[in-house]
Amino acid sequence: MPREKKIPDKPRFDFVTQTAYKFLLECGYTRFPISPYDVLDELKDYVVCLPWSKAKKVMKSEDPFHLRQQKAEGRTIRMRSTGLYYIIYDDVKVSSPDRISWTIMHEIGHVILGHLIEFSETALNRGGMTSEQYGVLEVEAHYFAAEFLMPTAILKYFTGITVDEIALLFGVSDEAAEKKYKRVFETDYLPSGKHDKLVLRNFYKFLITETDEAIYRSIYRAWGMPWKSKYVPVCRKCPECYSYIDDSKAHNCPYCGGVIERSVMYNNMFERMKSRSEFTKIPGTKHHRYPYSEELTINGSKRTKVTVCPTCLNHDFSSGATHCRICGNPLINEADCIDDCFSKEDGRETSSNTWYPIFEKRYQRLISYRGVYYREDWVDYDYWEFTKFMMRGVRSEVSMDLQSAILYSYAFMDDNDDVFIITDTVMAAQIIKAEINTVLSYLKETDNIERSQVEVFAVNDL
Repeated sequence: MPREKKIPDKPRFDFVTQTAYKFLLECGYTRFPISPYDVLDELKDYVVCLPWSKAKKVMKSEDPFHLRQQKAEGRTIRMRSTGLYYIIYDDVKVSSPDRISWTIMHEIGHVILGHLIEFSETALNRGGMTSEQYGVLEVEAHYFAAEFLMPTAILKYFTGITVDEIALLFGVSDEAAEKKYKRVFETDYLPSGKHDKLVLRNFYKFLITETDEAIYRSIYRAWGMPWKSKYVPVCRKCPECYSYIDDSKAHNCPYCGGVIERSVMYNNMFERMKSRSEFTKIPGTKHHRYPYSEELTINGSKRTKVTVCPTCLNHDFSSGATHCRICGNPLINEADCIDDCFSKEDGRETSSNTWYPIFEKRYQRLISYRGVYYREDWVDYDYWEFTKFMMRGVRSEVSMDLQSAILYSYAFMDDNDDVFIITDTVMAAQIIKAEINTVLSYLKETDNIERSQVEVFAVNDL
């Protein structure tokens, strides 16, 4: 029976985006970069992928799928008899791993978008399409690869991300990263769909805890040596405290004051490679950004001011306040414009530019309770940080009392999908309990699970 669906006159960008996101969610990925080879493993029941050099031997053909004749980097054929898809990609003339990965993802796009079976016109493997029709499907497959490997829904979360960081974080070529940057940050066309929030939810924990590590690994992906020297300043690691440093101009670590690039003499190149390899294997530290702050300009200089005190969680400040009226904690970071100024704290050298040591130490102390009070039937509720993010959103109607109370909180879930929230103060626990219906509504928005109650504990209660 002939198909009635026609190849569209122009690319269906919204459809392609949501199809890519739906497939991304079905695969269950939670971190970047995503390897197309892993995606092929998800599709192994009906997709076979071969490099051109191997396909020549397997298919006993001088030019499998006429790749050379058509001057293509990849091509996909669907076998009518078995329904299997065969992807062939050029591994001879194309040597860049990132470019090969992109080609494979592009061809997977043709499969997932149904290009080879959906239309009444001649399918891709049978020829006969007009150049305009072929161009539409090629643009869609290209757009699919871009949205799957580096989703716009994720990139919109970032402020100030560079092309180099995009290339390293998502494992794509410089060219692909630059095109994506222009698409997201230099255009007014950024529609959203029903899968956008779920994609951000699934990757949110990675975004706030592992992005620096992912970028650093991409730079030093072989033997501890820089993959591309131009990328090294994008993300470095302090040799003293192992903090990740994303300030390309910094000479000293903003967290401990140590010299980032130490001059070390080696007897030979192999000794240097071994030392560098061992150093890159040492786990680094990702410092969390304090979520309640705003940027100010005072006397021509930029300053950071908190909207919630990290010590006592007070949020009732006058417009001109410089210190918390309850605990006296400074609200404005006067060290924003001071370079190389360090002070001693607890016997360690700490940069005055580190404005959030109270928040970071207190939050990490709460996380340490996780192992002490962990119950056998509990698992980490991985969506809790995303739920907190939603509750403090710019359009959120959540009270500031509740937004402050959830700052130092962690959540678990049991086999029945019941959620258990841990805070580090009794007062914060009481506020959460008093507004538990609001918490329940945001939990449902996060994972679409209906719950009648949530248990809240202060650490002392446990």
